[in-house]
Amino acid sequence: MSAERIGAGQPQPQGRGEDPLFHFTRIFLLFLQGLFKQFEAGDYRWSEDPQLSEISITDQIPVPRDIIEKRPAIVTMRGPAQFSNLSHDQMRTVDDRTGMKERSDLVACTMSINCIAKQGLEAQRLGWIVFSNVRNFKTLLQRAGLHKVGDEVSIGPESAPGSLVAPEPDTLMSMVTVQVPCFFQWTVRMTPLDAVNLREIEMHMDVQPVYAKTELRPPTVRGKPLVNLSVDVKTT
Repeated sequence: MSAERIGAGQPQPQGRGEDPLFHFTRIFLLFLQGLFKQFEAGDYRWSEDPQLSEISITDQIPVPRDIIEKRPAIVTMRGPAQFSNLSHDQMRTVDDRTGMKERSDLVACTMSINCIAKQGLEAQRLGWIVFSNVRNFKTLLQRAGLHKVGDEVSIGPESAPGSLVAPEPDTLMSMVTVQVPCFFQWTVRMTPLDAVNLREIEMHMDVQPVYAKTELRPPTVRGKPLVNLSVDVKTT
């Protein structure tokens, strides 16, 4: 990760190789926005125009109270992420020539999708829509690079929205949270700066023949040597 590429002010969109946590959070947001964008008008249809959108879909920011009073909201919140340590030293390949070591592991993470509405039944309905469709369309999330997503989805009970509503939460508001565990693969290659690069090999070979004196033994029959053996060859 390069800190020089992240400038001041508003954070710029990061790729999967720069900040995978941001990348996959954005994948979930795009999935939810695309899902509710297919709904009919009057059925929680999402639109890029805030004036036309019937539901607010954002990421981990306090939603203004006046917005919740007008339309429900879905707020994504990434949970803790940790390496799985699937293999010893997570070693994948080693380049003996350059000293480069490639390590790869799976990062386990959980995405919390909070459905907030004025009525508890409405929040639960939104939670069920998210809960069921994450499983129904898990192939789309898998194509984006997520592993084992949509298999162990859980939906929680109604609760207060807490710090997700600003300036202060309304006790009449309800929130239902959908937990989506997932994995993604993280691979890193590291090459030592002081590695000695092998460019050429010079080899000299010197072969010295060794002569051995071998004496042939005369033929024997039942252990007795045959002397002055002659063979008569007859031709016809």
